[in-house]
Amino acid sequence: MEESIEIVLEKLLHVTKDVAKISNEANQCLNVLLAKYDPFRCLAVVVPLLVSDDEKTLVVGINCLTKLVGRLSEEELMNQLPTFLPALFDAFNNQSPDVRKTVVFCLVDIYIMLGKAFVPYLEGLNSTQLRLVTIYANRISQARSGAPIDSNQ
Repeated sequence: MEESIEIVLEKLLHVTKDVAKISNEANQCLNVLLAKYDPFRCLAVVVPLLVSDDEKTLVVGINCLTKLVGRLSEEELMNQLPTFLPALFDAFNNQSPDVRKTVVFCLVDIYIMLGKAFVPYLEGLNSTQLRLVTIYANRISQARSGAPIDSNQ
C-alpha cells in the first residue's frame, strides 16, 4: 500500500462524506494512514482539499491537517506553513461554524507547537480571530503543562 498511499488517501477522504457507517469506517482507516505513513505525502493530498467550497470536505481536510502537523518537527512545520496557512485563514471566514471551529483547533495546535514563533504568521487574522486562537491556545497549553503559551518560550 506504501506505493499508492496518495490514491488510498484520496479515496478515503472522498468516502468520509458518505453514509454514516461507511464514513466512520473510512475515518478510522484515514486516522491509521495519517499516523503511519509519510506526513509529507499525506500533506500533498490533504492541502488541496483546504480550498474546497464543500463544508464536509473542509472539515475533514482541516482535521487531517491537524493530525499531520502534530507529526512534524518545529522546523518542518515552519517550512510547511506557507503551503496551507492562506487556505486555512480563508476557511476561518467560512459561513459554517463547524469549519471555523475546526480551523481554530488546528491553529491552536500549531500555536502550541511553535509558541511565539507562530505569532507573526497570525497577522492574517482579524483581531477577534486572533484573540480567539490566543485564548484557546493559552487555556489548552495551561491545561497540558500548567503554563500558558506566553511563558513557554
